[in-house]
Amino acid sequence: MNTTRLLALLRTQHPVLQAPLAGSQNHALAIAVAQAGGLGALPAAMLSPESLRAELAAFRQACPDAPVNVNFFCHTMPPADPYADSDWLAALRPYHEAHGIDPADITAGPLRLPFDEQGLAVLAEYRPEVVSFHFGLPRADLLAAVKALGACVVSSATTVAEAQWL
Repeated sequence: MNTTRLLALLRTQHPVLQAPLAGSQNHALAIAVAQAGGLGALPAAMLSPESLRAELAAFRQACPDAPVNVNFFCHTMPPADPYADSDWLAALRPYHEAHGIDPADITAGPLRLPFDEQGLAVLAEYRPEVVSFHFGLPRADLLAAVKALGACVVSSATTVAEAQWL
């Protein structure tokens, strides 16, 4: 794909696509990238629908005419495994003891959730120009719905085999 076609597809001034950094950024980075003429990205994998709405609202307020990418994960959630958790706690016990950490005081961080109907509902409200996916693609019906919103769909590949599949 040549640069002119890429710029037209992404609706940006420059062929710069900001990496969506789940857990490390908010709308401020996406706004800065968009204001510089690139494609700003909002990572949605760790956001509740309400938090994603707030991020999109902040972006649209600052950059009403700029394109934005909203990124989701498309993995299968692993099943809970209390035996594996117990093994991890046993392996970490010497470190917890050495640093005075009570494992019971450790709270779980936000999960990295896969794209679902709730994410789609938020996309329908804000109609981002680009929607990207990591770790595969969503179910066919969800992917068709994203495309029906008019979004350019992008996905990243972590292996050659995944790139060929995508």
